[in-house]
Amino acid sequence: MPSSVSAGPRIRVGKKDGACFPMACGVLIALCGALTAFAFNAVYAKGWIDLEVYREGGAAVLRGTSVYDLVVGGRSLQFTYSPFAAMLFTPLALVEMETASGIWVLISILALEAVIWILVGLTTVKRRGRRAAHALLVVIAALPLYPVALTLWNGQIGIILLLVIVADLTHGKEKWRGIGTGIAAGIKLTPLIFIPYLLLTRRYRAALMACLGFLGTVILGFLLLPADSRDYWGGAFFDTHRVVAGQGVDFFNQSLRGVLALVPGSWPIMPVWLALCAVVGTGGLLVAARTWKKAGELAGITVTGIVGLLVSPVSWPHHWVWCIPLLVLWAQRAQRVNTPLEKLGVGFLWSIFLLPGYVALATLLVYPSHAGMWLMSLTGSYVLSGLSTLLALAVHFGRSERRRGKRASGDPFAVVPG
Repeated sequence: MPSSVSAGPRIRVGKKDGACFPMACGVLIALCGALTAFAFNAVYAKGWIDLEVYREGGAAVLRGTSVYDLVVGGRSLQFTYSPFAAMLFTPLALVEMETASGIWVLISILALEAVIWILVGLTTVKRRGRRAAHALLVVIAALPLYPVALTLWNGQIGIILLLVIVADLTHGKEKWRGIGTGIAAGIKLTPLIFIPYLLLTRRYRAALMACLGFLGTVILGFLLLPADSRDYWGGAFFDTHRVVAGQGVDFFNQSLRGVLALVPGSWPIMPVWLALCAVVGTGGLLVAARTWKKAGELAGITVTGIVGLLVSPVSWPHHWVWCIPLLVLWAQRAQRVNTPLEKLGVGFLWSIFLLPGYVALATLLVYPSHAGMWLMSLTGSYVLSGLSTLLALAVHFGRSERRRGKRASGDPFAVVPG
């Protein structure tokens, strides 16, 4: 009898929390985005260039023609993902481009809302009503961010992969944890960075599951698309010219290599880039492992995602959707610490992922003659933010270790936490 009495108020509190209204608003946002995408594509047939490539890749699979011989659109774009990804994109080829764009934007915004729902639940509130309200506010703040807006505009898959990785490594069952990340890497190779992260954090089973998930996508590709698989794994996956479509230096490549390519003069970029990748990749993964130990899984995988963006040969602005968990984590810390400097830092980071991309894009579209070297300060802002994050965490953990060391040396009976 007491249990039934206590259960009643809990149900009534859940209703008073008003969780349904924020969730309904989230669904409405997703539906409005999908309708806008459908209408704009039907009228102007512009945008969603990456989605068009996905769709043509799926159509090539259905036709039985080579996926990697495709040349799509006026910019001569090529299919750069794995044969397994091409197979996943086949449903897009069964509908018109207008319908495909609407469906894709709907799925992407729902994926964004699901990611933010997970992030808010892990970092701030647990009660369903408050969690839904906080998540809605974060969605509204995240939608105008340049990486998010460009992901939706281009029809990119980044937000969906972000959801798969975050859900897998934070909420996946222990027995299967890692397999979703491996499948994500089978679609787009950059999530492979999470395998050494799992090894460094001594989650050997999860690392094994990630490897098995990845290998499963490769084997499936060879079984169903053997010719395309030979082309892709025979060298097409390493051909960066397929990604940049022969454009060479591009102001919008937000990786270490992209920034180096903007430095004037004739000098060997490749050796310097490889050296930087070795330093940033190794050091960054060590920082990620330390972050996991001190701040939890979400912080660890966020740092790992940033490391992957920095060392990747090409990281377009829409690849930087990892700014979302970074901003949520910092906002949570600023709320906990409650200092003006921390709150100002969150606002500054949000503005970095909001303004520079739009300014650079507008400059290149409206005043292309003014797009000079000063754009480096804009387009390199993501790289600087990523490097600053790694450096700040390394310094923070280093200071913490020194303080514990001093306490331990001053008191022979002091207990130093691991």
